[in-house]
Amino acid sequence: MNKEIKTDNFIISENSPAYIIAEIGINHNGQYELAEQLIIESAKAGANAVKFQKRDANSIMIKENINPNPIGYLSKKVDDISTDQPDYGSWSYPDIRLELTENDYKKLQKVARNEGVDFFASPWDEKSLNFLIELKVPLIKIASVEIKNYQFLEKLSKSDIPLILSTGTADEKEVDTAFKLLKKNSNNIILLQCTSAYPSKFEEIDLNVINTFKKQYNCIVGFSGHEPGINVGVSAVALGAKVIEKHVTLNKNMNGTDHLASIDMTELSNLVKGIRQIEKALGNNIKQKYESEDVLVSILGKSLATKKSMSAGDILKKEDLIAKGPSTGISSQKFYEVIGKKLLKDKKADQILMPDEIE
Repeated sequence: MNKEIKTDNFIISENSPAYIIAEIGINHNGQYELAEQLIIESAKAGANAVKFQKRDANSIMIKENINPNPIGYLSKKVDDISTDQPDYGSWSYPDIRLELTENDYKKLQKVARNEGVDFFASPWDEKSLNFLIELKVPLIKIASVEIKNYQFLEKLSKSDIPLILSTGTADEKEVDTAFKLLKKNSNNIILLQCTSAYPSKFEEIDLNVINTFKKQYNCIVGFSGHEPGINVGVSAVALGAKVIEKHVTLNKNMNGTDHLASIDMTELSNLVKGIRQIEKALGNNIKQKYESEDVLVSILGKSLATKKSMSAGDILKKEDLIAKGPSTGISSQKFYEVIGKKLLKDKKADQILMPDEIE
């Protein structure tokens, strides 16, 4: 399994910074202007990539189940907010109002390119997959709900584009089946731990699965989160996640299916900053002493001092010495080295022992 994947702008590997995906999804509410603004603001916040969801309603749902008059008001602008909001789960699906045109996608790809971020999407059907292949996206995300759609997984595996498999809605056996199916035709798979509840309960997130996946599949592993806030995403990086995905919105109060389960741009910026700080803090596996610590040692460090008055020629014994500040004399860490040495100078009690005062 390839553990270094190159995108349009970045490299995803065990040695690279975490790849942070701003999941725009359908939070553009079908409005091109909102989609463009989401890309620009996500790039400003420091995201590496923006991801959309591409669907063809007739390909994913039988015709009689497609509501021509979808339920729920969708905000057309950031400050266009209605209090008449359906509960999560009661929105129409698929909602044909949420689909951007193929031309919109082509224009948005150029916007992302100008902003220096990768642009890709989750295809929910074969028609959408073929379009994304034509668009030459650097990655394809497989939505959690498709993890048991084996016919579609086989097609995805043959796309010759690196795949990100989200594992929400699946147990260990189902993840294993999907991964092995994809592996038959693809050597570029990123596996994301995910719980597909909006929002996810903290006790159902199971971040420790990240290390389970790393050991079992020997591939790049990440985390896709739907929980409130940013702390879990930052923590996932500390556990070894190399890809982090979070839904983003311009305003959590906007009307639409996913806004309430998303983070806003201030939170996204803080997520990026937190992850980059954690990456610096992780450092390496070697315990080191740093020069920056010398100031503290100079103030709080200890030297060997006499517990009683002593005369030149006395042989130093354990009971003669105590560690006290300041750290200007023989370091307290030399305690065992000086035991048995001859004192060369008379010393009063409670005096620091200097290097030239012992044999």
